[in-house]
Amino acid sequence: MKRASIGSGLAALTLLLHGCGGGGGAGGGAGIVITERVAYVRVVDPATGGAVEGAKVYFVTDTRAIPMRRVVATPTANLDEIPIGVARNYKSDARTGDFVLQSVDGELFFRGLWIERPAGYTAVVRHTDPQGLKRVVQMPNSVTTQAACLVASNRAGIVKTVFGASGVVDFGIIEVFPNNPQVPPPPVDDVCP
Repeated sequence: MKRASIGSGLAALTLLLHGCGGGGGAGGGAGIVITERVAYVRVVDPATGGAVEGAKVYFVTDTRAIPMRRVVATPTANLDEIPIGVARNYKSDARTGDFVLQSVDGELFFRGLWIERPAGYTAVVRHTDPQGLKRVVQMPNSVTTQAACLVASNRAGIVKTVFGASGVVDFGIIEVFPNNPQVPPPPVDDVCP
């Protein structure tokens, strides 16, 4: 009787494990059901295509700016970081230098994303959303909770209304232009509030 129970348990475990994994879908993690709302964005230097070291991204609401966590290869005790293994649960092609915000409250009023850029970068950014829509804005020098030139501000509104139920809200790619005459920023094409 004991062998039958162990055998049944192993068979159930095998079936369960066989059903896990897979390629994920729509940029999500590897077969994991996401029961929270997660914001995701990639910030790159257009000259190198790599992450912008020292950059920070804030999810701006009408009452506060919430720092997003930077994806890192080796986790530390820094609460502003998230291990790449965890990030890939949300987005299978996550890479170090991307940014994640977990458990986004659906009642918040989203204003946009603000990038705190390191020295050597301009305020001009080009945002390409997952559908390929490009928008070039010049962000304010400091974060504000008022309507401003923020990335994805065209999607401002109550989070649960604008972004729907739980899952990954992929903001696409933000290119932050260096202060470099060899890589001039494109002209701003969006009139902000």
